[in-house]
Amino acid sequence: MVVTRRFARLPLMQLVILSGAKNLSSSLALLLVLLLTIPAAGYCQGAAGSQVQPPAQASGIIDRIIAGEQRYVENLKKYSPRVETYLQYDDADAELGDKVRKDAYFLGRMNFAGKPQEISFTPVAGSDFNWLHSGLRRFKTPFVSRLMVDQFMTSTLVDAQTFDTQHYSFEPVGWEYLGDVRCLALDVHPQGRRIEGAFEGRIWVEDRNYAIVRLNGVRVNPRRLRFYTHFDSWRENLQPHEWLPVYIYSEESDSGTRIRYKASTRLWGYDLTAPRQQDAWTKILVDAPAPVRDSSDAAADLSPVDGKRQMELEAEQNVLWRLEKAGLIAPPGPVDKIAETVLNNLVVTNNLTSLPTLHCRVMLTSPLESFPLRYTIVLSRGLLDVLPDEPSLAMILAHELAHVVLGHKLDTMYAFNDRLILRDEDLLERLDFAREPKEEAAADAKAVEFLKNSPYKDKLGNAGLFLRAAAAEAPYTPELFGAHLGDRLVTMQGGVRLGALMGSAPELQPSKTDQIAALPLGSRVQMNAWDGSVSFPNRKSVALVDPSEKMPFQLAPQFPHLTRYEQVNGTNVAAQQSK
Repeated sequence: MVVTRRFARLPLMQLVILSGAKNLSSSLALLLVLLLTIPAAGYCQGAAGSQVQPPAQASGIIDRIIAGEQRYVENLKKYSPRVETYLQYDDADAELGDKVRKDAYFLGRMNFAGKPQEISFTPVAGSDFNWLHSGLRRFKTPFVSRLMVDQFMTSTLVDAQTFDTQHYSFEPVGWEYLGDVRCLALDVHPQGRRIEGAFEGRIWVEDRNYAIVRLNGVRVNPRRLRFYTHFDSWRENLQPHEWLPVYIYSEESDSGTRIRYKASTRLWGYDLTAPRQQDAWTKILVDAPAPVRDSSDAAADLSPVDGKRQMELEAEQNVLWRLEKAGLIAPPGPVDKIAETVLNNLVVTNNLTSLPTLHCRVMLTSPLESFPLRYTIVLSRGLLDVLPDEPSLAMILAHELAHVVLGHKLDTMYAFNDRLILRDEDLLERLDFAREPKEEAAADAKAVEFLKNSPYKDKLGNAGLFLRAAAAEAPYTPELFGAHLGDRLVTMQGGVRLGALMGSAPELQPSKTDQIAALPLGSRVQMNAWDGSVSFPNRKSVALVDPSEKMPFQLAPQFPHLTRYEQVNGTNVAAQQSK
């Protein structure tokens, strides 16, 4: 989203006029005092470089910012959200902007109880510490990635230990709107003795309770042979009074830098560990609004065929419930319905109406994968992000529909609930829904048949072009084209799912701005960080200026459109928050 900067760096008189026109509350008036009473160059340094004390009103506001950040640090300790970090190492390209040469991936849950750290859900590649004779330039990628991921975890905080006026100075910049939230931007500088990992950069503070909603900068004073990277960290108002970290973008692109990369970290699933009242039994014991029937609609035992189907359905439901409980699959929502509409187009035009009702669900991870359970098709968030159009989505769904029609079933061992009594950290290692190569080949052939009978039969060139782009990119981004639970879109040997469609696709031309083979990550799916629900945001299409803006399968910075909790949920929280 585009961040509106109407009030950034406005002259002080204009700030007074604009603020007066909006009938600011007394708390906002204090922020104006902050801007009006501090010299334009900031109050942290005097003419001779000596420390200048801020006015009393400004000190009160800064004290509230610091106290709010301390409450934020304590509040985080009760949560353990899911966290995913994806890195792409790139080389500069004169025409395309950046060309990815390698990637790295981490998935787990955050532990904020002490120093922020990730508890991994996936095996972590071994580290190479044989660097003493060659320095940082010869570090292996997993080790460098791990170092940076540890830094991204601490980027959810300004400074957990020494964020106060004794260790930092504050310089006001101006007003900005980040989405719908009016914020005061301040530059923050460490002062006094050198503190390892001190933050230097800019913070944005919302105009009601002075909560920090964004921090952009770098940590300074690293240990010997260590390094820090730049980051842009965002928080959202996910609950009344609570701003929680949701997104971190990091990038190093200076010419000649030792490490050139882009990285995106997403946090979600705060509701999984949110304190709750013990009301589960209460909800169960409350009488239903209508009279309770003492019998079901079924008149007899299930037939053997129905019993077999019921066993398969229970296996599927158990898997979906366990993955959703772990925060790895989104709850049912509007994205599922859109995918199901495309799936239904394939079902109807191929006369498959005798099938049981089919469903779609979204896995909340970035690697490009899809797989069927029994009558539910799962697609990853990353895959939905990069698909350029509806025919390409139909292509993916046709392959999984073929598995269903061909009877490639889910193992009914998952119908026994004890099979899924696992730690969240063990789920991805213990569950496996990948198919045998023979089944994959049969599904490809059947999917092509479905597509030729579908409304998308004349638009399959775009789907084939997507596969061409995937085949070209996969060798450089094996983590993105990996799969947690299903099969890879492009195999390690270079085989491409539904590769027959590539024959009718046009030649891949990366330098042409009017040929869109695949989209950047983050293009389509918007995720609610509280409960992991997903939606398709209503974004305007943007005309591309040059080939560097195409970014197929690449990371790009995201700018969340910040809103207040009550604006989304329709609650009367504003009055409570302003007290």
